[in-house]
Amino acid sequence: MTNASDRSRKMKALFAGTDPLELAELSTEAPRPVRERVSAGAVKSMRGAFSAIEEENERLREQLSSAETVVELDPAHLFPSFIDDRLEEDNAEGFETFISSIRDFGQQVPILARPHPDKRERYQIAYGHRRWRACRQLGRPVRAIVKEMSDEALIVSQGKENSERRDLSFIEQAMFALALKRRGFDRQTIAQALGRQEDREISYISILSGIAEGLPERLVRAIGPAPRSGRPKWERLAKLNELGGISIVKSSPVGRLLSSARWKDWDSDTRLAKVLELVSPSTPSSPPPPQGGEPLPHGISYRHSGKSGHLAFQHEQAADLAEWLAKRIPDLIAQFEQRTDEKG
Repeated sequence: MTNASDRSRKMKALFAGTDPLELAELSTEAPRPVRERVSAGAVKSMRGAFSAIEEENERLREQLSSAETVVELDPAHLFPSFIDDRLEEDNAEGFETFISSIRDFGQQVPILARPHPDKRERYQIAYGHRRWRACRQLGRPVRAIVKEMSDEALIVSQGKENSERRDLSFIEQAMFALALKRRGFDRQTIAQALGRQEDREISYISILSGIAEGLPERLVRAIGPAPRSGRPKWERLAKLNELGGISIVKSSPVGRLLSSARWKDWDSDTRLAKVLELVSPSTPSSPPPPQGGEPLPHGISYRHSGKSGHLAFQHEQAADLAEWLAKRIPDLIAQFEQRTDEKG
């Protein structure tokens, strides 16, 4: 153990050669303020707090990017995908039922979104647009998985969800393919987004986008998805548009059809059939005049082949006239049969 004399010798050695007066002055100086030590400690503490916050943020970002966390987002902070893949009908069946289901049972399946590439603290939807619209209408938060995604990853996720829930109709696929093509995506990526992987299906992408390019977009959107109508009808409509150009201004036959009251009552497949019927040229013929040799009024023409006959209407209100006449066919047939019986 070190005794007092040893400590004394060590102190003398430490201060050997030091002026006693100078040493006395040093010993009477005011103690150095501890402000600097306190400030440094506060700064260090703040740095630690910020570091902890950043670490927590990073952990949350990693959880979100790995789809580990479902968060609730304000519907106003969500924006649709940069590619529209659905043609919604005005009278889309089941949407009100869908809203009621979410109202009663909540949103069971989260949507998928990514941080918006152009808007801070906003998000862009990959899939789940109907769920988003329903929650927005109900005024409730949207349950979502948020993860970082490239444009390619977003559209592939979007297409994969469609194939697993409800396949796109032919024209929806065609419009989707065209929209992606115009955004600069290659056929391989477009095919992947549509769930088509084989080489022959990849070449089919050119057919899809080609048919969509040949159609007026406003007309397609007015008609709707037409889920029961495949490639032949849409391809035919595109060819008719290429040959003569289908006008949809209000004064045109198609424009008047689109603005008619019955248009909204038809489903999209019926709409497509009605447009095709209206724009398809009738077979040129020289119909025989009716009995008495006078031409039919209102530009109506008649032709027959064997046991069948065909009436064509060229009147400005041909569709209305044909519909009016169709409703009276049973009465006309009855009159014809009565007249035949009287002659017999």
